[in-house]
Amino acid sequence: MKRAVPAIALSAAGLTWLLHAQGVIDTDAATRSSTSAAAPPTSGDTSTTESSPASEPSQTTPTTKPAASGNRTVDGPVIDTRFGPVEVELVLAGGRITDVKALEYPNEARRSQFISEQALPQLRDEVLQAQSANIDTVSGATYTSDAYSRSLQAALDRSGITQ
Repeated sequence: MKRAVPAIALSAAGLTWLLHAQGVIDTDAATRSSTSAAAPPTSGDTSTTESSPASEPSQTTPTTKPAASGNRTVDGPVIDTRFGPVEVELVLAGGRITDVKALEYPNEARRSQFISEQALPQLRDEVLQAQSANIDTVSGATYTSDAYSRSLQAALDRSGITQ
């Protein structure tokens, strides 16, 4: 009995550490907003979490904003996944996609952050090359890729660009 209590305590501590290290437990989650994401990852960051293809787009309707440089931006709807929301913003010039930005993406858990850092740049590159929402899914980021594509397609529909 004298050894059982320390063994259980050490086992619990080890399990807690392991779950925290894998991103299952995130002690900083309470300080983050659950509905808005931080700035999208920079060019080296491409993470998309394994968000499950989720429900329908939220009630927020996509918006179109004219930009000062002759470009215009179109926001897609927020697509909820089991790992967090995904929303994209298109930058269009002359009927062509010149940029795609992830306004929201899964980033609450460390694993989601890592996946998003890996996948978002790949998805952006695919969109710029394909000039459409017909893009490949990033391995390991299936849910995020699906939500990204759905938000992108809705933004394209809103912009009036035909494929």
